Amino acid sequence: MERKGSKVCSTCWGSLSSVALTDPIYLLAVDRLMVQGDLDGLTSLWHFEKGGTLQSIVHALKYDGMTSLGVELGRKLGERLRAEVPVEKYDGVIPVPLHRAKCRERGFNQSDFIGKGIQEVTGLPVLQNVLHRKRFTKSQTELNAAERKMNVSGAFDLHKGFDVSGRSFVLVDDVITTGATIEACAATLKGHDARYVLAASVALAG
Repeated sequence: MERKGSKVCSTCWGSLSSVALTDPIYLLAVDRLMVQGDLDGLTSLWHFEKGGTLQSIVHALKYDGMTSLGVELGRKLGERLRAEVPVEKYDGVIPVPLHRAKCRERGFNQSDFIGKGIQEVTGLPVLQNVLHRKRFTKSQTELNAAERKMNVSGAFDLHKGFDVSGRSFVLVDDVITTGATIEACAATLKGHDARYVLAASVALAG
């Protein structure tokens, strides 16, 4: 049933291509993200296709200010998380942060709203003040995999006074392409002795 007030029709949601645990794009992403040992798992909903319906939804969220779409996406991601992992083992959801300049420009962080949707379904608190992006980085869009990794290396840090030692988190972003950004966030958490970090995204892009 379509949720009352949804900005996206049920037919459009149904047209999206779901990511299966046996999909080559998922298996490749798992191999790539786990190699450094900072991420311990991956949950993702859909394949991201340029020019497709999902790109239009994500674009409307990020650039047209339709933040309610972020919450809808988060609810759907929360349902997948609840089906795939024991969510009770996690201490909270950490949205991948934007730099404060980018956040001022856009007016919000889209991952915060995805996190809110996850919270509605799983009950996990959204922890928006754990990580911050301490330096401005250029857009990853036009960079190759090696350039993306270098671009975000060392770009994140913990906010002062927050202890992640021995705790487990779901680290959430809208779209994972090479995974450089979410891996850099995970490296920061693991560098401060976080126990377990699961990456969660609305989509995987090849």
